[in-house]
Amino acid sequence: MMAAKTSGPGEAEWPEVMPTPELRIAAIYLIVAGLWVVLSDQVVRVTLPDEPVYVQTLKGMNFVLTTSVVLFFVLRRAYRGWRNAEQRNRRLTAEISECFRLLSARSEISREEERTRLSRELHDQLGQSLTGLTMDLRWVEGRLERLDDRAMNPLIDRLIEAEDQVQKLLSDVQSIAADLRPDALDRLGLQEALLQEMKRFHERTGIEVKVEAADLPADVPPVIATAAYRIVQEAMTNVARHSKATEVTVRCAADEGAVTVSVTDNGVGISPGVEHGRRALGLLGMRERAEFCGGTLRVSPLEGGGTEVSAVLPWKRP
Repeated sequence: MMAAKTSGPGEAEWPEVMPTPELRIAAIYLIVAGLWVVLSDQVVRVTLPDEPVYVQTLKGMNFVLTTSVVLFFVLRRAYRGWRNAEQRNRRLTAEISECFRLLSARSEISREEERTRLSRELHDQLGQSLTGLTMDLRWVEGRLERLDDRAMNPLIDRLIEAEDQVQKLLSDVQSIAADLRPDALDRLGLQEALLQEMKRFHERTGIEVKVEAADLPADVPPVIATAAYRIVQEAMTNVARHSKATEVTVRCAADEGAVTVSVTDNGVGISPGVEHGRRALGLLGMRERAEFCGGTLRVSPLEGGGTEVSAVLPWKRP
C-alpha cells in the first residue's frame, strides 16, 4: 500500500510506504519475542554465571526469526483472501449503487413524461371542454335576457352562479396542469417558467420573491432546464414549509458549460445534520436530479440566518 506524501509548491513528492497489517504483526512479534529471548538469557547469565547462554540466545533468535517469517506468510495468505473479498464487495456495492441510480433516473424520466402527458390532457381536453361549457352558459344567459321576462331572473342568476363555478373549476384545472408540467417551460423556456412559478408562489404564500434570471442559450437541453426548474420548485416548497422566511431570492444563470440556479431565503436556516436525515426526502430528490445531470447540489446555512440551495448543472460535456 502506497501513499503519496504531500509537499509544498516546488518540492518533490516522495512516496511514503505504509506497511501492510501482516508485516506490522510479524515485526511486532519478532521484536517482542526477540526481546524476551535476550532478556531471559540475561537473567540466566546473572543467576548462573558459568552457563553458556550465548548458544541458547542464538537458538532462540533463530526460532523467533523462523516463526515470524512463517507467521508473516500465514497472515499474508489470510489477508489476501480478506482483501479479495473486500474488493469484490466494493465492486458489487458500486454496481448495485449504479443500478439504483439508473433506476431512479429512469423512474424520474418516466414520471416527468407522465406529468407532461397529464398536464397536456388537462389543459387541452378538460380545459377546452370547460371553456366550451362556459360559452354555452353565456349563450343561454343571453337568450334568456332577450326575453325580457322578470320570471326568468332567478334562472339567469343560477346560470351566472354556474358560470362562476365553471370559471373557478377551469382556473383550478389550469393550476393543477401548471403544477404537473408548466406549459411555459416547453414553449417559452426556463426563465419565463420560473417567473410564472414565482408569481404563483407569491400568490399562494404571500412571501416576497425576487427573481434574477438571465436569458439562457437556445441550445440548453430540455432535461437540464427541467432539472433546474424542479430543483427550484422543490427548494421553494421547503421554504414555504420550514424556513419561516419573508423574502426569497431566486437566481438563474448560464455560461458556456453549465446552468446555475440558487434559492436564498432569510428564514431560520437549516439545522446541522438535517440535510442527511431520513426526513430530508426533498433534498435527496434535488441531489439525485443534479447528479443525474452530472452536476452538484449544495445546501448551506447563511450567516445571520437563512439558507442557500444552489445547483450547478453542466450542459456541455467535454
